[in-house]
Amino acid sequence: MGASFMELSEELAAAVESAAPGVVRVEGRRRSASSGVAWSQDGVVVASHHAVDAEEGVPIGLHDGRTASARVVGRDPGTDLAVLRAEATGLAVPRWDEARAPRVGHLVVGLSRPGRSARARLGILSAVAGEWRTPAGGRLESYLETDIDPHPGFSGGLLLGADGKALGVTTAGLVRGAGMAVSAGSLRRVVEALLTRGRVRRGWLGIGTQPVALGADLRARLGQATALLVLSVQPESPAARAGLLLGDVLLRAGEERLTGPAALLPALDEDRVGRELALRILRAGEERDLAIVVGERETA
Repeated sequence: MGASFMELSEELAAAVESAAPGVVRVEGRRRSASSGVAWSQDGVVVASHHAVDAEEGVPIGLHDGRTASARVVGRDPGTDLAVLRAEATGLAVPRWDEARAPRVGHLVVGLSRPGRSARARLGILSAVAGEWRTPAGGRLESYLETDIDPHPGFSGGLLLGADGKALGVTTAGLVRGAGMAVSAGSLRRVVEALLTRGRVRRGWLGIGTQPVALGADLRARLGQATALLVLSVQPESPAARAGLLLGDVLLRAGEERLTGPAALLPALDEDRVGRELALRILRAGEERDLAIVVGERETA
């Protein structure tokens, strides 16, 4: 057993040594450095949105001791990601694993670079699930949580599998107190959007809602116990142009029953912007159908 543990130890050390050059230091806040991951050799770096305050002149520290200045190309608060472009070339890009399905209990290593040297912490995947909506409304293809403590420099670091391939970018900015990772597949989608447009498009209807309990006769007739009451309609919004009114009750978006605010989010994904959304509503006790063209949410 001793030999097996020594072999595993050597393999993990070799994996860390190979991947560590792809992790950089990001001085995105005063007196508080975080980490970043090299995305391309020509200077594209992925970091955590919440750990980068400045837009220009962000100092980046590379594994070989070089420093460079970077600017923010785009941000997505919904997934806590920011893409930076550093004035540097020859960055070491990690090997990404988008094919393997991570499992609870898999050994992982969290790599960060809050200082000059890389730091590694061993842990396991403590929770794995399918598609997940973040508290800020972003969509992730999978939910990955580790038991690694979100230590200083953790955010923007690299989550490494035991085989040395990168599984995601670590962040402490999605769920308070939890060490999470944005998986490789989600990273590729978000990073490509940020490099292309500087933002991830978010659908917008221009309404405020809250869940409302339906009466017994409506529950029996409609087959659902709750729906969404429209509390506000912004002037000149997609909802206003479609004729949605204060006090309307939203029952369905397409075939999706709207039993709570989260049920409406899939209809507002980036690929739905500019497309028509069929809404079934309840107005003065009568069911009606409305068609709304999904707008794009303005981001700061």
